[in-house]
Amino acid sequence: MSTISPVDKLGLGKNDFGLLADENIDPITFSVILNRFNTIAREMTLALEYTSWTSILALARDFSCAIYDAQARQVCMMDALPIHTNSLHVILRSMVKAFEGNVYDGDVIVSNDPYSGNTHVGDFVTACPVFYKGEHLFWAVTKGHQLDCGAYEATSVAPSAKDVWQEALQLPPIKFYEKGQPRQDVINMYLANVRYRELLYGDLKAQLGSIWTGRRRMVELIDEYGPVELSNYIEAILDYSDRRTSEEIRNIPDGTYTAESWVDSDGMGNTNLLVRAAVTVKDDHIHVDFTGSAPQGKGGTNGTQGVMEASAGIPILTAIDPDIPHNDGCLRHITCEAPEGTIVKAKYPASTAMATLCPAGQEQEVVWKALAKAAPERSAAGYGGFHCIPSISGVDKRGAEPADWAAMFFNGGSGGGASKQADGWPLIMTSSGMGGLKIISTEMSEMLYPIMMDHHEIETDSMGHGETMGGTGIRIEVRPYDTPMECHATGDGAANPPYGLFGGTPGIGGGNYREYLDSGKRDYCSSKGYMKIEPGEMWVGVSSGGGGYGDPLNRDAQKVCEHVRDEIISFKTGRDVYGVVMHADTFELDVVATLARRAKLSAERGPVSEIQPTTPGSSTWLKDIMREGDRYLLDPLP
Repeated sequence: MSTISPVDKLGLGKNDFGLLADENIDPITFSVILNRFNTIAREMTLALEYTSWTSILALARDFSCAIYDAQARQVCMMDALPIHTNSLHVILRSMVKAFEGNVYDGDVIVSNDPYSGNTHVGDFVTACPVFYKGEHLFWAVTKGHQLDCGAYEATSVAPSAKDVWQEALQLPPIKFYEKGQPRQDVINMYLANVRYRELLYGDLKAQLGSIWTGRRRMVELIDEYGPVELSNYIEAILDYSDRRTSEEIRNIPDGTYTAESWVDSDGMGNTNLLVRAAVTVKDDHIHVDFTGSAPQGKGGTNGTQGVMEASAGIPILTAIDPDIPHNDGCLRHITCEAPEGTIVKAKYPASTAMATLCPAGQEQEVVWKALAKAAPERSAAGYGGFHCIPSISGVDKRGAEPADWAAMFFNGGSGGGASKQADGWPLIMTSSGMGGLKIISTEMSEMLYPIMMDHHEIETDSMGHGETMGGTGIRIEVRPYDTPMECHATGDGAANPPYGLFGGTPGIGGGNYREYLDSGKRDYCSSKGYMKIEPGEMWVGVSSGGGGYGDPLNRDAQKVCEHVRDEIISFKTGRDVYGVVMHADTFELDVVATLARRAKLSAERGPVSEIQPTTPGSSTWLKDIMREGDRYLLDPLP
């Protein structure tokens, strides 16, 4: 049995508490209350997951739950998506401001407005105040990505939307419940403007159930400790995160570090849009300045203030001790800015439909690249973009009556970047989610929707190679039954693959296409765009693995043999990239021949690159795989 106390697990020693807000803070009570908060956030999460109606929430878990104090400071979150929780305070503050002096027990305020501090229009925020004996003390908040939000096409992340009116119904902060009573006319107005009304009403009820669960549990917690003592411990929790984050950042050398990345396209045919950042580390603070990034795009690939704040912080929070509780104490050490009218911070009424996917991924990428210059051991190689994850929809004729259906299909998700310490994760989906999203099982997909998944498997050689390798990419093949399948490609990172670090190579970038099964001809689609898949045709996605870290010639040779055996990498890659010689039939390592081949490859290659690639549009996947008669479609429209 472990003898480590809960306090020790938090990294707290007897002398640590002199630095906290109150010298009378008891370490055991501190640990208990911290974990009670985490338990409340987890129960909110499970309540939403288990009662949602759409697969994007119930199965893929594209949502987040958190508790904030009355000052809109994040107190806790659990099993959440960082693109949500690193920025929820921005939209919550807009809600507070909109209803200042007009917040009552039993209220529910909602919003999906990107220009009110939300991430993008597809994320629907519900918040309820927590009152105790007439005093407003906390907020329970959820943010859930909606299956549909009333865009001009059947997706909640429309890449070709030209403005806010094409991308969706915009809801600035508005009350759905007031003093415990539903404003049914307002709720009906919302539901009348979205597809799949019954499903989305079920999801709304699930989000309401989640925040009401949080409210109920918070009242119980206040009952147990009293508002004064609980407030003291909250300050101690935030100060604890503050102090530890401060110590971590001080270990990164002061300086300003710059980096660049590129968005494949803006959804309207404009390609390789620059995202640039200058990351300044000074004492215990990090400031990210995105000045120099491209002007805002013509389609839905533009950023918001909420996404910028989240994306500036995600790489930094992954670079500090993961045991530090993620709350306002961490976030107060990170600031960011960008000129209005750029791809990072669009000017109203530009569409920001895809903001959480791109430019969010590129914003995070440039911060990671900058960190690689400042603190290489804390950074990571590139994460695969949110690609080969289409919004698919159609009509299901399997039942007694035809019924509309739709899903955001996460199954083709890309791989994560390698770090100095470990290989990247497979199926990371997007660095905005950092592994918090799930895929829908093949069996569940085929039961829920009129589709057939012919293949769903690891794509050999899809990752970047290195001493540690990127997480693998995925090949997925989907056919509709007897009715067409609408396929809205929503993503990025195909033409601009995830980068490799310190000798590591990039991931493949990957792509997606429509295949005509009778002729074998293919129509390749860019990372954004629309294709209709008819019966007798197939949609195929090949996602990128993450970037590699370090020199591939330093990778454990026995591991390479095992990867070749398992078809994670090819025999040729094992020999030509990793310099490993093995017997083709048994995969047994030839130690002497491997040492000689690695020495030869090292001499021929010369010094390794710090970061690669360094130019836009560098993926060769399309050129390598397209056949005569195939077509390439850049941002095709419905």
